[in-house]
Amino acid sequence: MSTETTGTFFRQKKTVAIIGLVLTVMFWGGNSVAGRLSVGDIPPIAFSFWRWLLAFLILLPFTWKRVLQKRTAIAQSWKEILALSILSISCFNTLLYLSVQSTQAVNVALLQVSLPIFTMIIAVPLLKQLPTRFQIIGMAIAAPGVLVILSKGQWQNIIGMNFGQGDLIMLTAVICWAFYTVLLKRFTLPVSGAPLLTICVGTGVFCLLPFYLWELSVKGGFEVTTGTSFLLAYVVIFASLVAYIFWNLGVQVLGASNAALFNFLIPVFSASFAIPLLGESLKQYHLWGALLIFAGLVITTRKTT
Repeated sequence: MSTETTGTFFRQKKTVAIIGLVLTVMFWGGNSVAGRLSVGDIPPIAFSFWRWLLAFLILLPFTWKRVLQKRTAIAQSWKEILALSILSISCFNTLLYLSVQSTQAVNVALLQVSLPIFTMIIAVPLLKQLPTRFQIIGMAIAAPGVLVILSKGQWQNIIGMNFGQGDLIMLTAVICWAFYTVLLKRFTLPVSGAPLLTICVGTGVFCLLPFYLWELSVKGGFEVTTGTSFLLAYVVIFASLVAYIFWNLGVQVLGASNAALFNFLIPVFSASFAIPLLGESLKQYHLWGALLIFAGLVITTRKTT
C-alpha cells in the first residue's frame, strides 16, 4: 500500500469515527427524551430493566464463547465487576429514567455534561490523581452552572436548598457514572470490550430484577403497543448497542480525550428533540447554566504545556 493510499485510508477512517461519535451523542441525547416520552406508558425501572435485558440477549450469542474462555479470571474479579455493573447498568440508567418523571429532558442532558467535574473530584481519593491548575479553575466555573440548573436560576432556592427532585436524582445518576468511570480506570479486569459489556449488562440486569419485581407488584406492567415497542427498540438498538460500537471506534481512532469532547453535544441534540417532541422550552437559566458548564469544561480540558 502506497503512502498516499495509506493516508487516504486513515483520513477516511477518521471521518467515519467522527460521524460515528456524532451519531453516538445524538443517540444518547435522545435517550433522556425517550425516557420522558415513556412517562405514563412504561414504569421507569421496567424501562431500564427491559432495555438492558434485551440488549443482553442480543449481545450474548456474539460474546458467550469469549466470556466462557475467561470464566475463571472473571470469577476472581467478581467484586470489581459487580461494582461496575451496579453503578453503570443498574443505577445510572434507572436513575435517569426516574429523574425524567419529574424534570425536563433538557435538564437531564445539561446535568449529564457535568460528569467531568465529579470524575475529577472522585479521582483524587481513588486514583490519587490531583487536578491541574486549569482543571481547578474549570471546576470553579462549571460548578455554579450546575447550581443554576438545579435551582432553576432562583438564588433563594440555593439558599434554602430547594432543588427539584428529578434534578437531584439525575445528579445522583451522574455521580454514579463518575464513580464507574474512575473505578474502570482503577481496576485491572480480565476482559474488555464487548465481553465486558455483556458481563456488566447481565450482572446489572440481575441486580435490577428485585426492584423490577417490586415495581411490577406496585404499579403493574405496561402494555406492549407500537409506541412502547418503538421506545424500547430505540434505547436497546441505538442508545445502547450501536452507540457502544461507534463510541469504541471513536476512542480507538481519535483517542479517549478527543472522543470525550463530543459529549458536549448531548444537550444540543437533547434540546433539538425535546422542544418539538415534548413541547419543552429553553429557559434563561438553561442558557446561563450551560454557558458556565461549557466554559468550565473548555478550560478543564485545556492541555498544559
